[in-house]
Amino acid sequence: MGYIAPEESVYGVSLFERLEADAKPMSLSKGPDSAEVLRSIKRNVSNILNTRIGESLSSPNLGLVDFNDATMAMLDLSIRVKLSIKRCLEEFEPRLKEVDVLVIQDEAEPLNLRFSVAATIDTSAVHERVKINLLLDNNRKYRVVT
Repeated sequence: MGYIAPEESVYGVSLFERLEADAKPMSLSKGPDSAEVLRSIKRNVSNILNTRIGESLSSPNLGLVDFNDATMAMLDLSIRVKLSIKRCLEEFEPRLKEVDVLVIQDEAEPLNLRFSVAATIDTSAVHERVKINLLLDNNRKYRVVT
């Protein structure tokens, strides 16, 4: 598992997650464990990728463009989505560094778009390399899959 820094270690999860009514208590000296930080990042990745550009007035570049262009070939679409995911995560998930996005070809379900995100968690709480698998489902929602 990754290194957990003792200083400022509570910053591995978002402020809103720490303020939630049902959030578990967190020690200022111990901070969150690396599994909790990863869950927080996965929730945020899902939220970011399911936002469309222009939906957030305070951050108009947040999210992905709408990829419902039927004239694009599947390969073109997957490359455009891959580049858009990378841009979004680099810009709007500051806990991830060295983001690499791969398109996963699924021979059993060739119409599904799957992606694998490899990145380094770089916070004062956790420092480790992780992989996050994404699926663009039939409802055009990005889901983190295990």
